[in-house]
Amino acid sequence: MKKSVCSLFALVMIGFSVTGCSNKNPYIGTVDTDLKNIKADLVWWNDYAQTGSAAATQRYDYAQNVIKEFNKIYPNISVKQVEYASYSEIAKAVDNGLAGGNIPNIASTYPDNVLSWDTDGAILHAEQYFDDYKLGFGVSMDDKGTFIEDNSTVYADIQANIESEKAAYGSGDLLSLPYSRSSEALFINKTVFDKEGEGKCGQDSDHEVMAGQEEYVAPTANASKKKYSVPKDWKEMISLARQMKKDFSIFSDANQRDQDGWFINVPICYDSGDNLFISFSKMAGIDYADQEKPLFNNDAAKQMMIQLKKWNNEGLLCTADQLTWSRTAPEYHSYSTSMVNYGQVFMLVSSTTSGMYLGVDGYNIDVYPTPTFGTDDYDNPASNATSGKHYAISQGPSLALFENKDENTKKATFLFYKFLTNSQNSADLAATTGYFPIRKSSDNVSSYKKILDAADSDVPEHVTKTEDLTKKTDKYKGLSAKVNSQYVSAGDYFAAPVNKYSASTRSAVGELVNYVFNSTATTDAEIEKLVDDAFATAISSSIQ
Repeated sequence: MKKSVCSLFALVMIGFSVTGCSNKNPYIGTVDTDLKNIKADLVWWNDYAQTGSAAATQRYDYAQNVIKEFNKIYPNISVKQVEYASYSEIAKAVDNGLAGGNIPNIASTYPDNVLSWDTDGAILHAEQYFDDYKLGFGVSMDDKGTFIEDNSTVYADIQANIESEKAAYGSGDLLSLPYSRSSEALFINKTVFDKEGEGKCGQDSDHEVMAGQEEYVAPTANASKKKYSVPKDWKEMISLARQMKKDFSIFSDANQRDQDGWFINVPICYDSGDNLFISFSKMAGIDYADQEKPLFNNDAAKQMMIQLKKWNNEGLLCTADQLTWSRTAPEYHSYSTSMVNYGQVFMLVSSTTSGMYLGVDGYNIDVYPTPTFGTDDYDNPASNATSGKHYAISQGPSLALFENKDENTKKATFLFYKFLTNSQNSADLAATTGYFPIRKSSDNVSSYKKILDAADSDVPEHVTKTEDLTKKTDKYKGLSAKVNSQYVSAGDYFAAPVNKYSASTRSAVGELVNYVFNSTATTDAEIEKLVDDAFATAISSSIQ
């Protein structure tokens, strides 16, 4: 990214007026009534909801507002949102609809699912429009139909890891387009970390004032408690978790699990089992997959799981699927963020969007990059131990555009994508959802700049009104944004390779982690056999 804009993006920016580049768009300032009046009916399958959770309805309302503004420019292009419960449900619906042609024009999805759709000829290769004088990045149309230069849509401004995503597909083609960006971060209970000596870490939530909020019960430290340093690698992470078990009686073996064996109190929760496996493999240099097939069934990966199981048995670490039952929906495991809010988890590795769910009365959090993992972090490192290199997984839904209608519809689909992801809209989405904008210029848009500035604000542990909680969550979203900037600057982002098995592989390794963690194996021989059996099952299910 140290190359000049002109050299790095020469192929995609032909025809646009970019500082220092000589090409000029001849259509700027002219009127095009044909493009202005282009007609199409677009359908966007996403996980937004007109009714339901506050987060889902906020996203739905955001998208409806974008559509309204888009229609001021293109009044004959309709865009309809269709709600699905999750990205996996969207993927299933596309798979089922391919045979009969019942697929959308746009789908919110993960790259894991897209390769098979492209094999079926369903994906619109939108790069054909990137450098188009009329349709492409860097040029837009005003509400009179006049072409204008538009710095809010230039390709060079997109800071999502385009090349990494291309590399994940292996073909050199960009089969899905960036939309919402996130990663993982380490969330700590700052109030616990700062505490020295015996006593409560923070204060119990004022239930009357904050009715309806999750209720923090301040954990009580023993006299041995000293101020904690934030761990930078998993050796430090595990060492600190062991110290927490000494400093807090809630982490004693007798107090850690409920009658069903699920964790009530645990120092570390790694929210996602599949992300744990994939990220640890990447950092430790362990084969996971390539563009053709899964590769995780190897001795190094098995040794990694053996170590993780031992830490899990020790009561130091679990995934969200090992947490006790939810208080509000007892048929499900608790949200990991809820367990932090209850004062029962002190260190959480979770999506960078999680900060918006941690604004609870009684304590404060802080946000840091995820710790590095390498085989040097094992309790008994092998002779070829490595300290590992830090990587952060690139997350957040991309948008798949489909080649399922006439040429005008395909053009309209790209025009909507370009408008949806301009600087203003990308900033507004980030401010609303806690995701990161895909454009660097969004940092200067007021809605998102407010979030960035909030990172440096002071918020009290004890809050007395809803506005105070909003200030907290804005701060936490801003702290996550700072972590994102660190990842971008360090070149830490990676995307797992995409192949025809990648969706099932991700699911298989997540199930592998939870199966191993949920087992009762304790001796070395039992754990080794358990891991061998689990890997055999996982590799088989990943290539079905």
